[in-house]
Amino acid sequence: MNLDDLALQIQNMRNRVAFLQHQSEQQKAQADIQLLAAVFKEVYLALEELQLVNEDLKQQNEELHNTQQALVAESQRYQELFEEVPDAYFVTDTKGIIQEANSAATNLLNISKSFLLGKPIEIFVLEKELIAFHLKLTYLRDRAQFPDWKMQEWEVNLRPRNKTPIIAAVKVVAIRNQYSNLVGLRWILRDIGESKRTQAKLQWAEQAMRQALAKEREFSELKSRLLTVTSHEFRTPLATIHSSAELLEHYRHLWSEERQQTHLRRIQTSVMHITQLLDDVLVLSQDETGKLEFNPTPINLVEFCRDLLEELQQSDRSQHAIAFSSECQCTLANLDAKLLRQILSNLLSNCLKYSPLGSTVKFSVTTTNEQAIFQTQDSGIGIPPFDIEHIFEPFHRASNADNIPGMGLGMSIVKQAVDLHSGEITVESAIDVGTTFRVILPFSINLHL
Repeated sequence: MNLDDLALQIQNMRNRVAFLQHQSEQQKAQADIQLLAAVFKEVYLALEELQLVNEDLKQQNEELHNTQQALVAESQRYQELFEEVPDAYFVTDTKGIIQEANSAATNLLNISKSFLLGKPIEIFVLEKELIAFHLKLTYLRDRAQFPDWKMQEWEVNLRPRNKTPIIAAVKVVAIRNQYSNLVGLRWILRDIGESKRTQAKLQWAEQAMRQALAKEREFSELKSRLLTVTSHEFRTPLATIHSSAELLEHYRHLWSEERQQTHLRRIQTSVMHITQLLDDVLVLSQDETGKLEFNPTPINLVEFCRDLLEELQQSDRSQHAIAFSSECQCTLANLDAKLLRQILSNLLSNCLKYSPLGSTVKFSVTTTNEQAIFQTQDSGIGIPPFDIEHIFEPFHRASNADNIPGMGLGMSIVKQAVDLHSGEITVESAIDVGTTFRVILPFSINLHL
């Protein structure tokens, strides 16, 4: 029985007593005793009803007390859980004004709880993200009429008091009343800066591992192709050496001096060809294993180039003319002699290899502004436009060079040697017109005198 029912019963009793009193005033004296008995009876019944009501109220009071005790215990458990949550936990109104905050929240923002309460949560957001944060908060309020809205997540940069900014993961949960109206927001914030840094390190390590595996596969493929191509390219000069040596062994006493010299030159040319192949393979393997070194020393460029041209013309057996010109403003250039030899010998060998017999190859060297400029120009078969962008890749050969011996390593080695000098190389070519290479190498400042 509630208080309204009790008040109604008391009012009914008053009405009945008043009615009996009114009746007694209008009756004769002989009926007074009967009326008084009826009144006592009504009062007795009323008292019985009041007793029942009193017992009912006692029971309800007990239940109410137990409920209050349960609510206090539940509130205490909630407060303990609220404080024990490892993440920063806020309760705000729909405008983001902080109403509750746990200890983790005060630690995260490095500020006391008394200062936090009543403050808008957005004052701790970095200024550059403040507008975006405010728009998100407005968006949450605008969605209040959608009962299915429960939780939103994003990341934000916060500015704790007297500390460096942090990256925080934000989770916002809607608080609704019994009518499903939005009445507040629960916020959970977690510092994810360290996890971000750890994730970045893991990604870097994973990427480095993938690159290492890719490099290992590439190196494995390179070795396989190198063995295949090298064995093929070595076979021809070795066969030439073998056949010329056998012929000289059995028939040199029957041959003229000129014929013997022809076979000796073939052996010498083949040996030089094999030597060049071995040098290319060595340079390539050193570059792949990181052992290719850059050791600049003072070089007389004109003498260096003339000596190299003499060797090349001997191996070419004067089948081409080489027009050499030089305009050097300095006597010595600080470059790596070994790498420079690789650059020039490969470029000039290609000029001779891909040019028609009897044609002239132009070669020039100039020095200016602490750098050397080398240029080779031939009138050979040229390089197709779609091959030019790939000519510096290992084993790549132009589509119009299939019938000409070669491993496809020379230009790759040239590019590596140029890069080690921190130089640059350019190429211009036209089919059946010729090719021009231009190499610019800056002098090294580490002069070995």
